[in-house]
Amino acid sequence: MTPARRPPPRLGFDAAAHERHHWWRASLLKLAVCGGVSALLWWIGGWAGLLVSLMLWARVLASELMALGETAWLALRWLAFRPVQGRFYQFKGHRIRVLEDGVERQRWLALEDLATALGAPVPASLLRRRRADALRAERDGVYGLDDTVLAWLREQRNERAGRLALWVERDVWYPARGRKASYTEGAPTGAPADD
Repeated sequence: MTPARRPPPRLGFDAAAHERHHWWRASLLKLAVCGGVSALLWWIGGWAGLLVSLMLWARVLASELMALGETAWLALRWLAFRPVQGRFYQFKGHRIRVLEDGVERQRWLALEDLATALGAPVPASLLRRRRADALRAERDGVYGLDDTVLAWLREQRNERAGRLALWVERDVWYPARGRKASYTEGAPTGAPADD
């Protein structure tokens, strides 16, 4: 059995580590100076000196308190949005549920949400006739394969369907397939050709 190899040490300047150390050193220096000044003002002026020193504390620690508040706000937002991260899509104020396929690079869109956003029903039977595996039944409704839904939306003759098709292509179809999606065989009509 061979021992596990350690990664080679990183050489060069590590800006992130430098910033972390700089922040801690600066904060400790500010605390030490403010503490010393507060003790001196307390010794000289009693309660009046302590009130003056509180203004000094507020002035010196304002940026750290704002940074702490910002960090806390971002952490709370991350916790609040973690259950829907990567699964929340919206088209013109309408929420559209999208499921990721873990095996194949494709996504499934909730037909009920598409119908609400479109303002017209999306025919599940027509999508099934186009492709046998175009529909998928889940606990919260029926989902359609993004390729099939996109092709059906492009055939519709109203402006809302055209905008929805553009949104599905841009926000759902391309991101699921990666950067080279436009060069594959299943690319939507109008995708750039391979050079």
